[in-house]
Amino acid sequence: MKYLTVQLMLCFIMNCFVQAQSWSVIHNFIPQQTLHKVRFRNSEFGISVGTLYNSSTKNIHRTIDGGRTWTDISSGYTATRFMDIFFLSDSVVYMSGNEGLILRSYNGGLNWETLNTGTKEQLWGVHFTSPKIGFAVGSNGKIIYTNNGGNTWEDRSTGKNNLLYDVTFTPGGTGFASGSNILLRSDDSGQSWFEVVNFPFERPADWIRSIHFVNDQLGFACADIGRIYRTKDGGENWERLNSPTQEPLFEVDFINENLGIIVGFSGTILHTNDSGNNWSVVESPLGQEHNYSADFIDNNHAFICTHFGSILSMNNLIQVKDLDNHPFEYSIFPNPVSDRLYIRFKDLNTHRVSIYSSGGKQLLQQNILKSDAIVLKEFSPGSYHFVVSDENSNRLHSRLFIKH
Repeated sequence: MKYLTVQLMLCFIMNCFVQAQSWSVIHNFIPQQTLHKVRFRNSEFGISVGTLYNSSTKNIHRTIDGGRTWTDISSGYTATRFMDIFFLSDSVVYMSGNEGLILRSYNGGLNWETLNTGTKEQLWGVHFTSPKIGFAVGSNGKIIYTNNGGNTWEDRSTGKNNLLYDVTFTPGGTGFASGSNILLRSDDSGQSWFEVVNFPFERPADWIRSIHFVNDQLGFACADIGRIYRTKDGGENWERLNSPTQEPLFEVDFINENLGIIVGFSGTILHTNDSGNNWSVVESPLGQEHNYSADFIDNNHAFICTHFGSILSMNNLIQVKDLDNHPFEYSIFPNPVSDRLYIRFKDLNTHRVSIYSSGGKQLLQQNILKSDAIVLKEFSPGSYHFVVSDENSNRLHSRLFIKH
């Protein structure tokens, strides 16, 4: 805590911006289920999908409040894995999975229809470049293509039988499909694919499970044994980056050229703020539980789904902003908290602060001048919201924290 306080005081003097990162559990699905993918359209609206073996078909989950509550929706299938979710718009969503399944929703995930893909291969990744043009990739090198929004699909496989995990396109239209010791590229909008032969694979287990391009030039990929790769020239050349882990890595996501996260086995969460030159390990609140998917929305919102059916949400521990842009500059620490939550404001005004439960019930309110501590000994372990309000009780800012 002494180190945090020193950091905060330095920031106050320099009038700078500092951001640290932690994660909290905001939802646990019952019954427990492996959540394979989570995707958010914005900070509030998202969809996750899991696998149920209890005869229920309600393995699709939808939230409109940032993951705090979820509605269970039927896929029409039980004991089936769906591996990828793709938002084409607020209304049109696709999902791919076992037995060549691709589902489509026209109403934001409330209802789903099964499309005829013409294959029984497991489809691990799905991606659309326009309302009509889409691709899916899967087992035994399968690549399928649609030019009518998924109503019909054509085969675009290369003859390679490597399992393909992910497919993506740069903003300029260059396609990449990654998988088990293979990276494929398309320079003709996905009509044909060729193997990238100079990729720095290191067998036997370079299974590239996720590939993401920030722009036409800068892209990242993650693989087994903690391997992370980067290209700065649109995929012509790739370099292997230093990694702090040897765990299998499942998904990489960036919100700009500098800020990115990667998740993987054994609770692995990696964070970079310098375009992958350095990666820091962030502690998971669930310890060694596997993390399968991550979606980085913006500076203040990111989500992870886990092996036993939990949704994690990112917290920013310290935020200090220019007073001209943020008149109630403040910080709360530590996070997670045990008995006391410390609050510090930069200015000398009196501020009204409140604590709310994850369900939105106000539990405490008090006025704070400059700095103070809120005693939380009587609070049960869980997630809470710290809220700053004006004199008319209008919410100005809120932050999620977790109580041990």
